[in-house]
Amino acid sequence: MSFTINANFLANARPVAHLRDGSKVVFSQGKFDAWCIYHVQGSVAHAIRDVEIFQLMGKYTDQKRFMLYKDFLTIFEQVINVINDDVVAKITATSIGYPEPGEVEFILIFLYAGMVAEENKDKAILKKYIKRLGVHQVLIERMPAAIATHYSRGKNWRELKLECKARGFYTYHTQTQLSA
Repeated sequence: MSFTINANFLANARPVAHLRDGSKVVFSQGKFDAWCIYHVQGSVAHAIRDVEIFQLMGKYTDQKRFMLYKDFLTIFEQVINVINDDVVAKITATSIGYPEPGEVEFILIFLYAGMVAEENKDKAILKKYIKRLGVHQVLIERMPAAIATHYSRGKNWRELKLECKARGFYTYHTQTQLSA
């Protein structure tokens, strides 16, 4: 959904990153909470959906998929509940190693913002791990974007935690960290 930015949107927008193409990514109020991620180009904002990013990632499921997944994991390990400008700068620098650096920067910035948003949602039990599951499904398992996007819908957190455990990225150590 795209719309022309108004004063209310600007007043509530919180910056995530300025992209190399001059556009920016921000958090602002969405349908459900204030953690909706928008791509702002000029005076137009577009609410970015997971399926859009997963479809873009799908272009990297051949020769660059392990590289992109490794770069995603580097970001994943640095996610806390606030945007860190150093992580954003590292994402921009990392994206230069890809044939389409602007596209990869956009993908990784969105995923980073999405994980920060998940870390801030009170009712999100798995937090950033829900994004990791989707990224793993698209890049490693080569699941179609539309299926990976909706995979978690209707499943409870315990079932999704088992899915993460089965893929080796939700361990007892992780569980201890989440409960601390």
